[in-house]
Amino acid sequence: MHLEEVNIEGFKSFSENTNMGFQPGIGVIIGNNGVGKSNILDAIVWAMGEDDIGRLRCYSRDEIFFGGSKSYPPAERVRVELLFKKDSTKESPVFKLSRNMSRNGRSRFRVEGKPCSRADFGRKLDSLQLGQSLRTIIRQEEINDLIQLPPHGRFSAVKRLLETNNDGDLVDQIQNHVMPRFYRYMAYLMPLAEIRLDVMAENGRWGIDIEVALSGNRVRRAHQLSGGEKAITSLALKLAVFHDLDSQFYLLDEVEPSLDYTNHKSMQAFLKDVAADKQLIMITHLRSTIDLAHTVHGVRTRFDGSSFMKFYFLMDERLLRLYKCC
Repeated sequence: MHLEEVNIEGFKSFSENTNMGFQPGIGVIIGNNGVGKSNILDAIVWAMGEDDIGRLRCYSRDEIFFGGSKSYPPAERVRVELLFKKDSTKESPVFKLSRNMSRNGRSRFRVEGKPCSRADFGRKLDSLQLGQSLRTIIRQEEINDLIQLPPHGRFSAVKRLLETNNDGDLVDQIQNHVMPRFYRYMAYLMPLAEIRLDVMAENGRWGIDIEVALSGNRVRRAHQLSGGEKAITSLALKLAVFHDLDSQFYLLDEVEPSLDYTNHKSMQAFLKDVAADKQLIMITHLRSTIDLAHTVHGVRTRFDGSSFMKFYFLMDERLLRLYKCC
């Protein structure tokens, strides 16, 4: 199952109906700062049922609507439609889900064009293995939040994310599923380092501790790592946990730290591994990530500040050579 198409109208900076197509694998969204790239991810999660205004990067519900400009009036309605496809074959079934809302009304959900209740919409998401996809998003400002927590806080955060009530079951899940995947990811990102993840009990509370020993350096715990090391360690841990959620795709908003050439190659190998069985929709400025893309979307702003899609193409070597990285 993958997200094949997104249609946005009246949402945040998008004044006109805007269409985006995606393929299985890695889809990247590029553009200058402030053009509305992150609003695309917000639209996707809103269409799937997100109502937490903070998670939509808003202070009030009105901020979901296009606010108007010299060229376009304020939007009176928001509509976001998502098309999911079972696989990449032409005969594969397509599932259409949408959400719309008027300024003076409430949200309305539709499945295959037919109105439905929120509960039925949620059941449809579950049947398509999309029910937990609202949790598999990482924003730029959230990259290090898990690593910065103390060990017991880290354990509690993973417990909330996986919605596990039993600490013993969660310990087994981390040791048998999350830990091996985390080690595999870190082997790409820090191939010369020795990594240790430990689930331990201290003062009656469970915790997740991480230690990294780089060649010639002393052993450092996760919170003592450099900025770049911290970011890639946290990213590896989060995606290792995400894999235990029932989600078909991840939304990643500028999650790659500033890296040198060698580490860009390591990041590429890591992303290829993750994308082997998950769809990644990524906002990025990095040429090394764009190199991996199956689809590329370029977002720009009009003179009045509203967002539009400047270009969209399936990536190949010829287009990559012609493309000048932003």
